[in-house]
Amino acid sequence: MTHRPNRANGPDDDEAQMFEVGVTDSRRAMAYLVAPGSDDYIRIMAVLESSVTDLTPAEIAALVSATGPPMSDSLVQTRLDKLKDWTAATGRSDPSRIRRHADILARNWRWTATPAGRQVHRFYTSVLAGTPTMREIPLPSLARIVDSLEDLAPALNMPRRDDALIAELIGRLFTGHDDLDAALVGAEDSLAGLADRFDLDRDATAELKGLLVDYATHVAGELERGAHRAFDVLHRHLRPHFETLAGIAVAESQARALIERGALTASKGGRVADWDGLTAWCDPHSGRSSRFALRLVRALPGMHANLRRLHSSAGYATGRARALLLARACLDERYGTAILLAATGDHKWRKLYGEADDTELTHNPTWRGGPPVELPELLRSTGRTGARGRAPAARDDSAARAAVHAARQHRLAEHAAAIEEILAAAPGEKLSAHAARVALASLMTAVRVGLIPGTTDRRTGTRDGLACTLFHTGDGVGVLTAPTWRVLLPGRLPVFHLPRQWVPAPRPTSVDPHGRAVAMLEPLRGAA
Repeated sequence: MTHRPNRANGPDDDEAQMFEVGVTDSRRAMAYLVAPGSDDYIRIMAVLESSVTDLTPAEIAALVSATGPPMSDSLVQTRLDKLKDWTAATGRSDPSRIRRHADILARNWRWTATPAGRQVHRFYTSVLAGTPTMREIPLPSLARIVDSLEDLAPALNMPRRDDALIAELIGRLFTGHDDLDAALVGAEDSLAGLADRFDLDRDATAELKGLLVDYATHVAGELERGAHRAFDVLHRHLRPHFETLAGIAVAESQARALIERGALTASKGGRVADWDGLTAWCDPHSGRSSRFALRLVRALPGMHANLRRLHSSAGYATGRARALLLARACLDERYGTAILLAATGDHKWRKLYGEADDTELTHNPTWRGGPPVELPELLRSTGRTGARGRAPAARDDSAARAAVHAARQHRLAEHAAAIEEILAAAPGEKLSAHAARVALASLMTAVRVGLIPGTTDRRTGTRDGLACTLFHTGDGVGVLTAPTWRVLLPGRLPVFHLPRQWVPAPRPTSVDPHGRAVAMLEPLRGAA
């Protein structure tokens, strides 16, 4: 059984070996989602994540091949080695199966997904792999949050404090909070996606109207009242006891010893920061419920605009609706020209006429006896000189289409050549005029954006298939040189690369204290 990597799914193995991950923390577990040959890694991780036992490479190859294109044992072994290097999977020998020297080789190890790999793959399957369906907002979770907080306040002040009861209330509180927060985030995203569109059809506009009417009258009001009650309890009664509550949550945990040694992280409620975050979440002015209500208000104009548009164009009795229907019919490739001639031609079966002024007529007037309609002179000339019977053939515009296609391909080839020139040039090397313009567009995008989340020394901008990362060095001047001008970047160094690539810093960097980078454009002396 052989497997030949498909260029549609990623580069060949030689190019896949060149893919390097520059981070050393838990972000390495996400590398397989964007690495060359990611389809193979995702299929293998799906098998590992769904299996309840450790699997050998041969068993993994059989399961993967049963649900898609076949994969050889050697290819699976290579992919598993990379997944282990990225901390997404782990393999170990099985002592119960060791009978000879070959049994301790890597091909006989048993593999499983690491905790980080399982979380990454579950995130991929639930969020990235398809469009998630918005679920309803669980108001019972809001009630559990409020009840748990209102029960915590008197439980802390009892003469004989019951730590087990307090720990149970803390677990119930943060479980309900996670459930409610996840539903609110999904509802906000769905609402924002619908509200930002002003060209919805009937079904989508009806869905937006149902969302606004239902949530504005029921869910938003319940959220506002419940969040206000929870914030009042947290701010007035529980804030002085945040450290005590965090200590009780850790002390009553079954993994207390591991948490104190740092081997495990306490569940929510075991840190003071968790309680501060819950207080900010329930804030009636800037919390999640207030932001959700604000999204509702911002969605109302979009809904009204779509309703007015649909109401004005849905009927067939208005002149505008009839004109739109005629224009749409004239777009037909086969009968469009004939429909236009039939509607505007100067023939008795093609003549336009309106309704008679006399509303008491017993029947519709004939085309000769009907009221006249004034047509423009050019339209009447076209009707007189147009074809009789069969409509003329459509004009042959294949040459124009070919010229436009050739021009588009020429522009794409020039752009690809410019990107290759930029990537091959040394830092500060003079570029051609077209390549310099392409590099300048990517550079200015990086100048305007902020720092990459999780970093303090770099910012990356992408434009038209080229990415530029600015590294803050604190000294020196980065240069982008063209035949007649150049761009200076004081204290920063630009590095051009392909999009979605993590590039290492070419020299030691420092923390970037500025919100935006500074770029200076100056002409070159003596240039034409």
